[in-house]
Amino acid sequence: MVNRSDAFLVEGVLNGDRSAFGDLYDRYARLVRSICYDATQDMTGAQDLSQEVFLRAYSKLGELRDPDRFAGWLVGIVRMVCREWRRRRGRDRHTYVDVVPDAPDAGRSTPSDERINRLHEAMRSLPERERLALHTFYLNGESVGAVRQVLGLSQSGVYRLLDRARRRLKGCLQDRQEDGA
Repeated sequence: MVNRSDAFLVEGVLNGDRSAFGDLYDRYARLVRSICYDATQDMTGAQDLSQEVFLRAYSKLGELRDPDRFAGWLVGIVRMVCREWRRRRGRDRHTYVDVVPDAPDAGRSTPSDERINRLHEAMRSLPERERLALHTFYLNGESVGAVRQVLGLSQSGVYRLLDRARRRLKGCLQDRQEDGA
C-alpha cells in the first residue's frame, strides 16, 4: 500500500471517500489518544475524548484551509476538546468513586506499575510542546517530518525540542527516584 499524504487523504474525504478518513484516523489515533490521556489520566475518558475529536474533525474538515497542515489542525482540535473537558469537569461538583468490593490486589502495586506511574507524572510535568513532541515521535512512532507538521517547527527545531524534552524528562525521573529512595 502506498503511503498517501495527509493532503491527498483530506481531498479524498472532501470528495466523498470515507475510507480516506479511516486512513487519517489510523494514522493519528494513537497520538490523539495519548494527548487525551494526558488530560484525563483515564483510558476510557481518553477514548471518549478521542472519539469526540475525530467527530469534530470530520464535520469541520471543509474548514481546513491547508490540507498539508492536517496534523497540526487536528492537534488544535485535541487541545480544544481537552480544555473543554477540563472546564466541564471543574464545574461538575459530583464525584464518582469506583469501588471494587473485596478486590484481592486492590492495595498492591508492582515495581513496574510504580515506574510507569513515575513516568506518567514526569511526562505531565513537561511543557505541552515537549510532551507533544515526545508523544508524536516516540509513542506514535512518527518521523521528524511528521513532528514538524504537528508543531510547525523546522527540522533543527524539532531536534532541539526533542533533546530538551528528553533531558527534562530524565531530570524529572531522577528527581522522583531520589525522592522515593
